[in-house]
Amino acid sequence: MAAILYYRNSSSGFSRPLIISLAILRFITYSLIFFLVLSPLVRVISRDIEKPSIVVGVDNSTSMIRGKDSVFLSTRLPAALKKIQSDLGKQYDVKFFVFGQNVLESDSADFLDGKTDISSFLSFTNSRYFNRNLGAVVLMSDGIYNSGENPLYQVRNSTYPVLTVKFGDTTVNRDLIISKVNHNRYAFKGNQFPVEIVVHAREAGGESTRLSVTSEGKEIFTRQINVSSGNQVFTIPLFIEAGESGLKKFRVLLEGIPGEISLENNVREIFVEVKEMRQKVVIVANSPHPDLASLKRALEYSNNFEAELFLIDNFTANIADYSLFVLHQLPSASNQSSRLLDELVRLKIPVLFIIGSQNDIPRFNRMQTGLTLIGHNNAVNEALPVLNSNFPLFIISEQMEKLFADLPPLVSPFANYQISNATYPIAHQKIGQLRTDLPLVAYSQTADVRYGFIAGEGIWKWRMHDYASNGNHNTFDDFIVKSVQYLSQQTEKGNFRVFWNNYYAENDPVEFSARLFNDSEEPITGPEVRLLITSEEGKEFNYSFSIKDETYYLQIGSLPAGLYSFRAETDPGTGVLVKTGNFVVTSLILEDINSVADHRLLEAIASETGGTSYFSDGIDEMIENIRNRDDIKPVVYSKKRYTDLVDFYPLLILLILMMSVEWFLRKYSGSY
Repeated sequence: MAAILYYRNSSSGFSRPLIISLAILRFITYSLIFFLVLSPLVRVISRDIEKPSIVVGVDNSTSMIRGKDSVFLSTRLPAALKKIQSDLGKQYDVKFFVFGQNVLESDSADFLDGKTDISSFLSFTNSRYFNRNLGAVVLMSDGIYNSGENPLYQVRNSTYPVLTVKFGDTTVNRDLIISKVNHNRYAFKGNQFPVEIVVHAREAGGESTRLSVTSEGKEIFTRQINVSSGNQVFTIPLFIEAGESGLKKFRVLLEGIPGEISLENNVREIFVEVKEMRQKVVIVANSPHPDLASLKRALEYSNNFEAELFLIDNFTANIADYSLFVLHQLPSASNQSSRLLDELVRLKIPVLFIIGSQNDIPRFNRMQTGLTLIGHNNAVNEALPVLNSNFPLFIISEQMEKLFADLPPLVSPFANYQISNATYPIAHQKIGQLRTDLPLVAYSQTADVRYGFIAGEGIWKWRMHDYASNGNHNTFDDFIVKSVQYLSQQTEKGNFRVFWNNYYAENDPVEFSARLFNDSEEPITGPEVRLLITSEEGKEFNYSFSIKDETYYLQIGSLPAGLYSFRAETDPGTGVLVKTGNFVVTSLILEDINSVADHRLLEAIASETGGTSYFSDGIDEMIENIRNRDDIKPVVYSKKRYTDLVDFYPLLILLILMMSVEWFLRKYSGSY
């Protein structure tokens, strides 16, 4: 086409070289256009380079500043962290974290945390940098941990080196320590409750001290302790008489000796709630099931309850002897349990229902408990729990929130769930990826009695999951105990209801919730609710509740350890309503118990992972070591894809450019 066009061109203004040049331009342009008609593909390879990450974790606990490195930590550590960033920041992705009670992304530490959990920092790092190019972890610590599991177990399968920087003093100093006071949280009026005090004496051979226990200013126990060796542990058991009911404070004091490094760990305060009587709870089941053992053991976790277990065919006890019944898959198709259910309604005894595949749903619906299952056809769902953040009946702890976020599903009856206005779900059902409004765990308040519902069987898996996640069953047991405590307590019929915990840790926020009702039992949130908290010393704190949906809520942060009383009041227009109570803030003295740095642990962690351990003055050497390691290198990710050549914009620009040059030369030479 190019040859014919320019062979027939008769313009006398065109020289032969120009004609050949124009023909070549036209030839290339046409060739490319017709080639593109064939839809050719081109292979494109892109490369991304991921720099290796260096994670620096600084122990933020108070034990860090009690050793000989305290001056370095307060003055030179910030400069050392900046040097790590400046020297490694160009080649590596450097991130700084502080850990103690929690793990926070920060390059500054205040060393105020009351406990140390090294394993949580390592676990957090493994989770955050999973399938990432994690080059190394720098662990700056004194090696003392008092929470979580042994960090050496966390690093045994690590694919990255851990470089440890050792702080603290490994010298064992003269010290007397009340390392542990074992006691029950609850006791019953008129009974004796056991207390076990563990005393640790270091470098105190030949000395003697006096241990005393006081309550309300009176000394109720004393014992002389004679130390015969440089490192000795004493276990002192005793029994204390539970007098009047209420929260009681006991002070354990160990007299100091000459040359003792610290007297702060010579004092412990414990609080015991003395109750009028132990409540009896009975679990009655349709048939054997692993849920039953989990429920019974959870109730035994609390000293407040005495739990018994029966199958329905063997239950002959006096129904009136129990404060609460847990009915597992009753009433059932094989056992209507009519006599038992009728007596529970007549005696107004609260019930916690575990609803499963064996239940007779129509018979359950006729009880009018506040939950009705409509359209049930014996089908089931696997339902995951989704925690209700607006749950008002009792305080949901942070540990409980974490547990519910990762629990396995229950086998729940498939039906349309209808609840009354006085039914409050603590968890809804999540079926597959769909979050529903169907209650999974809920509590209802009728005119005379309270009911609880767990709409699914398999809660034994929840207890096992708690142990797998936290190394104990405490959070699951606490959930069951709180549920039973709410259901079994006397029904509160007042218009003003306040909810709180009896115990808070010194590092946990103190939380309250409240609900206000009019005379028609309708929730109202107009009036202001005020709270006055008074400490043992008479110091007063004034607060006002905030409103969240139909609930009043207050979080006042952490308070110093001690025994507090409170007075909540409001005026809905019909007169002032008042609620009073008390609670305890328990002290955290974990960092006072052990002040001897554990450098062997840090060296073992480094050795286990192929890292190196350094002292605080070896940070420059550590930086150079990271630079020289062959296993800390960038990772190149290549992506190969095929695309149409017609989408290649430079080729379009080339075509336009060649046609423009040809057009310009023709016009410039006088052609049309």
